[in-house]
Order: sequence, then structure tokens, then C-alpha cells
Amino acid sequence: MSKAIVIYSSKRGSTRQYADWIAEALNCSAVPLDQMSSEELREYDAVLYGGWLRGSGIIGWKEIAPALAGLYDRTVLFITGISEYTPANYMQICEINFGGLGEMGKMQLFFTPGKYDPAEVKGLDRFLMKVSRSVLKSGKTKEGASDADRMIDAIDHGVDKVDRRYAEPVIRAARKLLGADPADGSAVKEPSDDGQQA
Repeated sequence: MSKAIVIYSSKRGSTRQYADWIAEALNCSAVPLDQMSSEELREYDAVLYGGWLRGSGIIGWKEIAPALAGLYDRTVLFITGISEYTPANYMQICEINFGGLGEMGKMQLFFTPGKYDPAEVKGLDRFLMKVSRSVLKSGKTKEGASDADRMIDAIDHGVDKVDRRYAEPVIRAARKLLGADPADGSAVKEPSDDGQQA
């Protein structure tokens, strides 16, 4: 039988919520990164990792990447953040975390919008959000003013874009790796008595 595992790093709950939804849909476990057993990852047909973004860095990626070496063809990544998902942001995330698209191999990367409550943010994260706000304000161009204004508003007032529908593309990609129909949500087919897929 095909097996999947969802591993995640979550600070304020957004990434964990997506991990739980994905694991529920795939009928597998969602495991925090600090409880993961890297030796067991080779046993899985689909390994999903969810991390949150700080700047454009995927939190936890440096810790899990060595365990995923040689498994990129069965790895699905989902990243949670509050920035707008654009091709330029995607490329920046790929460059910062993987050294570019070419280094990602066959890994699939999905964006799952998160939530941000300025009242919950302290320390380094609060400082980084203030820096981000200043950069957005000073670097606004006429063409990008509305995107920058939306991010500034999210930083100032908070935002919650967590929605189960954003987990669906991740679930479909994992089902495809597991040999299930990505669209219908069916379970992976059990082998018949002769060892062939039923």
C-alpha cells in the first residue's frame, strides 16, 4: 500500500492547520518537524513538508533538506505566508531556498496563504515585520502600489487567509504520487491477490 506523511513547522498555527487538513485527506499522520524520524522517510511514497515563510526563507527547510536528499521526486512542499503569491515571489523563494528552479529537481512547491495577528508577534519577528513595512513603504512603485498597500495593511491590522481550499492542490499532487485519482479523493487502490493494482 502507498504511504504518505506530512511533516510541518508552524509557529502560530496556520501551517499546522494546513498539515492537519492534508493529512486528514490523505489518511496519514501530520508530524511536527522536531518529532520527525529522518531514517523512516525512505519508507514513504509521498513526503509532504509544510513550512512558514520568514522573509522568503522557508522555516525548517535547512533541517529537513538533508533527510529529503534523493527523495525530491516524491516530495511536495507547501509554504505558508501572508505575502501575495506572484511569479516573482515564487522565483525569489526558489532562489533563496534551493538556489533556483534547477536545484529543486522534481519537488513540487505550493503556496498556502496564512494568517498574521500583529498583537501575537514579538521579538525578532516584530522587528522583521517593521523592517518589511519600511521597505514596502519606501520601495513602492506606481505599478506595485496596490500590492505594497495591501501588505502594509496586513502588517498593520492583521490578516487571515487560511482556507481549506488552498490545501486542495497539495492534496491532488500527493494523491498523484500515491497512484490515486487526484481529482476524486479516492483512496489508493489496494493490490489484488496477484500483486497487481486492482
